[in-house]
Amino acid sequence: MKTKIAAFKFTAITAALILVALLLPASVYRGAPRFFGIDKAVHFAMFLLFAFCYLNEYRRYNGRRPSLGHSASFVVVFILATELLQLLTATRHFELMDMVFDAAGASVAIAISAIAPNAGGKRR
Repeated sequence: MKTKIAAFKFTAITAALILVALLLPASVYRGAPRFFGIDKAVHFAMFLLFAFCYLNEYRRYNGRRPSLGHSASFVVVFILATELLQLLTATRHFELMDMVFDAAGASVAIAISAIAPNAGGKRR
């Protein structure tokens, strides 16, 4: 079990950082640059990185890419969890467009992973 956790360390770290970023009070971001669409661009980038980490670590651990259904369901569950957890905070809210951009970022990572050469492989 410890080996499996170590194999997916970047996925876990990325997931934790996404949760922190999405669950912090909105007031924390008051000084951040603001322009049209930055929120959605950040969502896209976070989930692109999350999916890349997961897909790469899965391939390295198992010696093959996860199936499309496996990849999609794993990412969709995390997307839903992040949005639902925001309902438990006072300053955050569930937003369907955030989910769309989350899914778009993850979809790009999955598409690139599907067409990229099979780099890496099972660790010994």
